[in-house]
Amino acid sequence: MLTCRAVWKKLAPLARASSTVCRQNVRRAGWNNARTPLCVPVAHMSTGPVGGGGDNLKYALLVGAAFVSGITYAVITLKGDQKRHVERMTEISSRKQKSASQIQTEPPVTVMEAPLETILEAAAAPDAEAVAPSETAEPPPVDEPLAEASAEEAAAPLTDAGVEEAADSKPSLPSHAPYLLIGGGTASFAAARSIRARDPGAKVLIVTDEPDLPYMRPPLSKELWFSDDPSVTETLRFKQWNGKERSIYFQPPSFYVDAEELSGAENGGVAVLTGRKVVHMDVRGNKVKLDDDMEISYDKCLIATGGVPRNLQVIERAGEEVIKRTTVFRKIDDFKSLDKVSRNTQSITIIGGGFLGSELACALGRRSTETGLEVIQMFPEKGNMGKVLPEYLSNWTTEKVKKEGVKVIREAVVKSVSFKDDKLEIKLKDGRVVRTDHIVAAVGLEPNVDLAKSAGLEVDSDFGGYRVNAELQARSNIWVVSKNPVSEYRSCLGVLFVLQMLCIMLCGHSAPFWSDTFLVHVAAERSSSAMCSSERMKSLAINVGRKNEKRA
Repeated sequence: MLTCRAVWKKLAPLARASSTVCRQNVRRAGWNNARTPLCVPVAHMSTGPVGGGGDNLKYALLVGAAFVSGITYAVITLKGDQKRHVERMTEISSRKQKSASQIQTEPPVTVMEAPLETILEAAAAPDAEAVAPSETAEPPPVDEPLAEASAEEAAAPLTDAGVEEAADSKPSLPSHAPYLLIGGGTASFAAARSIRARDPGAKVLIVTDEPDLPYMRPPLSKELWFSDDPSVTETLRFKQWNGKERSIYFQPPSFYVDAEELSGAENGGVAVLTGRKVVHMDVRGNKVKLDDDMEISYDKCLIATGGVPRNLQVIERAGEEVIKRTTVFRKIDDFKSLDKVSRNTQSITIIGGGFLGSELACALGRRSTETGLEVIQMFPEKGNMGKVLPEYLSNWTTEKVKKEGVKVIREAVVKSVSFKDDKLEIKLKDGRVVRTDHIVAAVGLEPNVDLAKSAGLEVDSDFGGYRVNAELQARSNIWVVSKNPVSEYRSCLGVLFVLQMLCIMLCGHSAPFWSDTFLVHVAAERSSSAMCSSERMKSLAINVGRKNEKRA
């Protein structure tokens, strides 16, 4: 089609020129005959007299050839795209079959055909049999089976040679990744998807210390708690706001390429190394070292290690019994553990009045109406989310949390925690005492900057995050998307990072806070002074409403 358009652009001026010449000839003939034609006829293409139709014939042939070539090109392109799509789908569907076929094609080892005593003797004294086999055993008769006669030979490969051969035949992990993403959270997955969108053949490697593929964390404190499925801790599926059900994982396992096959993947892909942690980073050598001493080089690297959940020092110093009965909520395992605790205990106390603490309090409060669970939430502020919302809005939110069946204790500063009479005893600084069975600590996150020391990257002393430039670059080929990244051009980025993501669009439009508990719309005035101090940010409009009153 592009060829036809190019040909038409070249030939159209010629057609218009020929039409103009025909009109001029008719007008000139009329003047010569002493009369002016009343209407100049529109020139039409025709064969004309002998010798005058060659140009028209060439024009028709060129247009026809361009049309035929355009259709041919379109058909070939569509067939090629269809073939590549079929090959890609076949490759994805056969990944699991490859690993299964490799296991099935291994030859079975007939160890049990030989007597057990013979195998034990062979394992205990292999050297003596190798030196004097004729003295220890008589040659077997010809009629005996071959498997019994070679019992020692069958046992020997299991100890040495078999293990070495299996290790050699196992595919090795890639030693180089063009795009290396450290961390398996939302930021890493979004970066991998954007890289593949801009470069379809890119090879992306994600390294995460968690045992799971990249998943969404917000449903762990919201949607999953409202599911009617009793096996939700296994399926990890929830209903979205539009009523459709989906998994918390961004993509199924078939979406990813095996890490061992990433280097040889023709069309590239995204591979995930789970259960591995980057412990050292060589910035000059463009390589990282994992906790198993494996090294991986890279061309470009993204540090998206997120944050580590905080815990109260009074809890950490309280002893093993208190720590055993405390949940620091962050991962899938924490959700499964807290779900089990909520079904087997009588009282749970949530320490923290932020978004996470308030969401968990509402989720457990709704469950308390069915199981009789006592849910307590305490925080040092005057109301829920007091550090983020205005005072009157914080008070309104606190009343809504109370209606969910939660006992709210305001202005509560924990002094000590102890374990007495099978109960956790929380003493506050004002003298109040709270007895509970389990504690959930939701007191914020600490930026994970473990790689800063080995990599020589700068860490801000005020906010604790990596120091980056306006493009979130720590080095020319290293980017950081983590908790509280601090920019030298925007020194307040660490302070406003959470606010910008949750409830403020800097362009001036209102943005909904992603929460199934309350829907908060905040439109903030954008100004240079407001960008440098959260206290000077002026709210233009705040609309609060219930997202779903009928949700059970």
